[in-house]
Amino acid sequence: MALRAENPEMPGVSRRGRAAKHVVEPSLSAPPAAPLSEIGSNAEGEIDHRGSVPHTRRVDLADTIAEIREQWRRRQAWHRAEKSLTLQAKALCRRLAEGGDKKEADRMYKAALGKGAHEMAEIALAAIFPLDEARKAIETHRKAVEKRLIKLAKALPVASWVEGMRGVGLLSLAAIVGEAGDLGSYANPAKLWKRMGLAVMPDGRQRKIGGMAALDHGYSPARRSVVWNIGACIVKAGGPLKAAYDARKIYEAERVETKLHAHNRAQRYVEKRLLRMLWSAWRNEPWQPDFSGPPPA
Repeated sequence: MALRAENPEMPGVSRRGRAAKHVVEPSLSAPPAAPLSEIGSNAEGEIDHRGSVPHTRRVDLADTIAEIREQWRRRQAWHRAEKSLTLQAKALCRRLAEGGDKKEADRMYKAALGKGAHEMAEIALAAIFPLDEARKAIETHRKAVEKRLIKLAKALPVASWVEGMRGVGLLSLAAIVGEAGDLGSYANPAKLWKRMGLAVMPDGRQRKIGGMAALDHGYSPARRSVVWNIGACIVKAGGPLKAAYDARKIYEAERVETKLHAHNRAQRYVEKRLLRMLWSAWRNEPWQPDFSGPPPA
């Protein structure tokens, strides 16, 4: 399509100091713009969240990362919507429960969904039915996006390394890339730690604070929770990183007052070690940590 500058006083000419008005003229020779990247999946039996991108298009790493970031934001938004609908449904059940008892309302909510029995189950189902149907629809689409994220993560440089690490999956890798972007663009692991909320600041650990100091901290609870959830999976799954957690927990137990503090500090240590290993593998700078023996202070 062609652009023509138009001026109300002198057609086709733009005067100095006055903005020109551009009129878009259709052109039969110019093809429509193609979508920037593939979105979603069109595999048989899955819902298609993708634009009309040719299958033969070669997607490089930058395109893959860009799509992962967009798909991850979409997944997070839908997941928040699911939780919101669930909480609204439970609130309706509390209104039906005698005295607004939460435990009674939870039993009623589960019975309404066919998990258990309750005398008010049918009434509760009638109250929460539209919310539950909306939640199920969002859940279906969210799972389709998660499948797409896993497929995209397989094309990342560290995919094979991640698949061999217990407690960390391809969806976890997609989550980290979705929040941090290209891991190879960080100059050192410390910058990646700060992006994910794990840095140590001059006034203590990186955290959410107010005032001008918030700009220095750059803390995002959403990014921090992504790494925390991965760390919790590592602790449960076992493997080399779990061994590092166990050793660090013993070390921290001598420095803090409670077992919970020792656990939190050890898990944080393992989360930072994972990000460092991912960064090294991504940049093809192998770093082989020694999981045996006492951890560094």
